[in-house]
Amino acid sequence: MPKNNHVLLISMPFAGTHIPSIQLAALESYLSKRSISVTSKHLYLKAAEMYGINAYNYVIYPPNDSYVAQLFFTNNLFPQHWKDNYQRIKQYFTTKMFTKPMEEANYTFEYYVSITNHFIQWIFESMDFTPYDIIGFTLNYGQFLPSLSVARMIKEMYPEKKIVLGGSRTVGELGVRVLQTFDFIDFIVSGEGEEALYQLATNEEDYSSISGLIYRKEKIIKNPSDAKIDLNQLPYPTFESFFEDIAACSQEILQYYMYYGCLPIEISRGCWWNKCSFCNLNIQFQQYREKGTKRIIDEINFLSEKYKSLNFQIIGNTLPIRNKKELLISLKEMEKDFNFIAEIRADQYLSEDYTLLKDAGFRVLQTGIESFSQNYLEKMRKGTNVIDNIASLKYCKENNIKNPYNLIVHYPNEDHSDFEQTQQNITHIMNYINPPTCCDFKLMYGSPVYCNKQMYNIKDATNTPIDQLMFPENILKQDFSFVFDFTTLQEPIHNNWQDLLDNWKKSYNTLLTFGYQTQRDIDLFIFFFVDGKNYLKIYDKRNSNQIQIYTLNEVEREVFLSCIDIISFEQLKQKNPFIQETELEMMLQNFKEMGIVFEQKNHFLSLPLDLRKCVGIHKEKITPAAVENSIPLFS
Repeated sequence: MPKNNHVLLISMPFAGTHIPSIQLAALESYLSKRSISVTSKHLYLKAAEMYGINAYNYVIYPPNDSYVAQLFFTNNLFPQHWKDNYQRIKQYFTTKMFTKPMEEANYTFEYYVSITNHFIQWIFESMDFTPYDIIGFTLNYGQFLPSLSVARMIKEMYPEKKIVLGGSRTVGELGVRVLQTFDFIDFIVSGEGEEALYQLATNEEDYSSISGLIYRKEKIIKNPSDAKIDLNQLPYPTFESFFEDIAACSQEILQYYMYYGCLPIEISRGCWWNKCSFCNLNIQFQQYREKGTKRIIDEINFLSEKYKSLNFQIIGNTLPIRNKKELLISLKEMEKDFNFIAEIRADQYLSEDYTLLKDAGFRVLQTGIESFSQNYLEKMRKGTNVIDNIASLKYCKENNIKNPYNLIVHYPNEDHSDFEQTQQNITHIMNYINPPTCCDFKLMYGSPVYCNKQMYNIKDATNTPIDQLMFPENILKQDFSFVFDFTTLQEPIHNNWQDLLDNWKKSYNTLLTFGYQTQRDIDLFIFFFVDGKNYLKIYDKRNSNQIQIYTLNEVEREVFLSCIDIISFEQLKQKNPFIQETELEMMLQNFKEMGIVFEQKNHFLSLPLDLRKCVGIHKEKITPAAVENSIPLFS
């Protein structure tokens, strides 16, 4: 009879402390259900306690980067390399992380190094590894070097232990190279881990049938990764170990989680679109799958009741593509004060759907905007249009849904038209829609750009400066990098994106500040409309020096309201058959010149916010006169 090994699962820094590891929770529940003895340790919580929550968050959240924070663990894994390059490492970290003198004074490089050493010492003084046969590390962004450091020390102290790594950082050929490079690693799980880890825990001899397992047997063998789990049949994730670990931490860490924390809920794996040229997030999943509506609702309700939590982060590249409204209506009908964070695709929902999202409890939606240039979106293979992006941001704004979104810039084949199109298109929205964060393009292993370098003006992929500091040259030559710098075939175009977005932020904040100063709620809205049934009024304060108030007649009102959702010219003709085609064309042209409608590819979208949704009161309580009387003129 196969032996059941005792499994220890570990999640290292630099994971965020506001959320339990979904990987540990999913693996632990799966193994436990199948009678495997399993323990999980969320060691990033203890690290945050030892650094201090402010110091820990400082290095992992923008403008800083948890990947750079791994540098502290170089000392443990490659002590001679650390000694030889100490000044370079310190200078890089200080330059990269400390942007203000006061910040450097509060969090010195030496402080982080010292605490990191204490943290590693604490692990081996406080944890007993003897009961465990298999010790697995889950690898997310920023956890690779810390996991390698501790894994090496465990293997030196307990040679008989089986060390396993899993996650996108070690998928496929990357996993093979990691196993070739680090002899203290015994197994890599490439792809989904549940069944592979179970088979590994119950199989003493024959590894050949374990899907996605990479192992040594005279040579390194990579099994096909063809297992595809039915997500609806998975047990609910368990978070007991997380709450046990956080209860053993300081009051500071516990209170931070109680105030800011949420539970993860996995609703899908893979990406149904899976074409974005910059993306490698789903290279470990072979196909897209999503849970059914009933399963999602039952799981949310179970976790909410069991852990007394209303805050959830949706784990998945987007919300479900099937039965979207059914899910949102079901969540709304639960009548709980949920607070959901999710990613969403810009072209999947209508205006009324965003109101339903709000009513269901979605407070933060990160939309994959990426660009306001159609030329750039096509390079990115997003499959969306600029008009979709503007619509999504508008709907979020009027429903008071936060939407922290990014622009990806500095593609290797960027040109002036990408910048010029963006400049032109954002003039319609920049003073009433919050500005994005600017993100430089990164060349990621396995992404379409990585796999088609010459098509995107890339000559060679090169190791990043941070990887050259973290790893000795002979180690880095094994080619297991996940993020790359690159050289180009032709000199790339350099556009001044940061100035463009800084100006957007400045003008947006100026108008917003004025709204707060007047202490009148209406002044927080820059560009909106109110409906008078037989007419419609639009208030436009995007240019504070020239406030515009437009009054649309009954016919114009009908056409304008027809553009609340993106609509084609042919659809507009069908919806308004009483208007002559030439009259409709002239009306739309006037709307465009007034800046109240956006057009792309003969599709139209009205731009002002619906004030009824913004202020959350009934339609009959808003009259054009009431709004007009509340708007002071700018001095």
